[in-house]
Amino acid sequence: MARFSQSLAAHLEGLAVAGAAGWPLCLAALERWKKPAEAFVAAHTAFGLADASQGEALLAQIRARPDELLRGVISALAWIPLTRAHSVIEEWTGARSDAVMQVAALRSVALIGADAFDAIGQPLDPLLNSSDEHVRAAACRVAALLPSEDWAFSTLHERLLDPVLTVRAEAAIALGTSRYLGASATSDNGVQAYEALSECVTAQAAVLNASTGWYRKQALRRLTRWVQHLAARYPVGQDCTAVLDMLPSRLNLRFIAYHGDSAHLPYVIKQMSIQSEALYAGWVWQTVTGVDISTAGLSLPEPALDIEAEAIREVPMDADLGLARPDVEAIRRFSTASLVDGQRYLLGLALTPANALTVLRTAPQAQRNIAAQYLQLRYPHNRVSVRAPVLRQLATMNQIQTLLDDEGLR
Repeated sequence: MARFSQSLAAHLEGLAVAGAAGWPLCLAALERWKKPAEAFVAAHTAFGLADASQGEALLAQIRARPDELLRGVISALAWIPLTRAHSVIEEWTGARSDAVMQVAALRSVALIGADAFDAIGQPLDPLLNSSDEHVRAAACRVAALLPSEDWAFSTLHERLLDPVLTVRAEAAIALGTSRYLGASATSDNGVQAYEALSECVTAQAAVLNASTGWYRKQALRRLTRWVQHLAARYPVGQDCTAVLDMLPSRLNLRFIAYHGDSAHLPYVIKQMSIQSEALYAGWVWQTVTGVDISTAGLSLPEPALDIEAEAIREVPMDADLGLARPDVEAIRRFSTASLVDGQRYLLGLALTPANALTVLRTAPQAQRNIAAQYLQLRYPHNRVSVRAPVLRQLATMNQIQTLLDDEGLR
């Protein structure tokens, strides 16, 4: 992660050294490819140059394709120096800003965390009540990280009744953070937030089933995020058949990875017998148990590819590349008796703040994300993002370690 962060910083520094001469190249790449990566580089460069005409050229591209490009701009705002980010966020959330600017700025604040709250150019309450649904949803993400205040709690509850599904889901996720839950997730507030999010997942699953092409991709990205949050809030030890019945099998496996209850491992093993899900199911099993199926002798060699076949009928998903093929029968015989049903696990460790911090420090990125979500729910004041610059991630981990030391949770 550090090497990647340094490499990316070096390329961005090269563009900064190029100055205005580098901007036409960035804009040309964005106009040609129209992807979030190009939007990230162009936005990072434009924000560094602080030229109004370049900012307008960037915004023209983003406004034309916000669904595809906004994520790149949001990430760029979270990567530039904080003082410059403050300036952009203040301008883009001010009275003269439009919805695209506000969404980008608010989503970047949600990524940066408390250090960017003061930069918002107007009170959050009007943004939570904006006429634009995308602004309302983005404002809910920010409210999830704000210190708990009565007005925010009240407004988020109102957003649970929002006519737009995305806004309801983001309000439910925000209300599910510890600052709004009170004593525990089983409080009335926690139950209400969980039930609202569960209803949104059900509705979004129906949207996914009815979607095709690009719209299906967008629906799946949104549903995946909500499923991860639902899994973190799902009561441990409770039967989750109702959830598994409404989701595609791949999302069911993701739910179990983020939920972590070993009681659901039989379902995971059953999915290993399905060709399209076998590799991912094996990864989920070892993510919960902490047993590497390759080193434990629980994997099978990949079948040889028949290059003489008229067509390749089974194309593996990109996410499955490099994953070991599980030996289903060997895994069925393998004892996981040390894992107690009704307990969350991640890499064979009971999911506690201290163990989650260990995973965040040492594990691959996909498993770090599970730990990060758990810690974010537990410590909402500390922004935990596995996509942040590496130095910011290290600083956050040190802050959480200090909190654990103060709590006596080593």
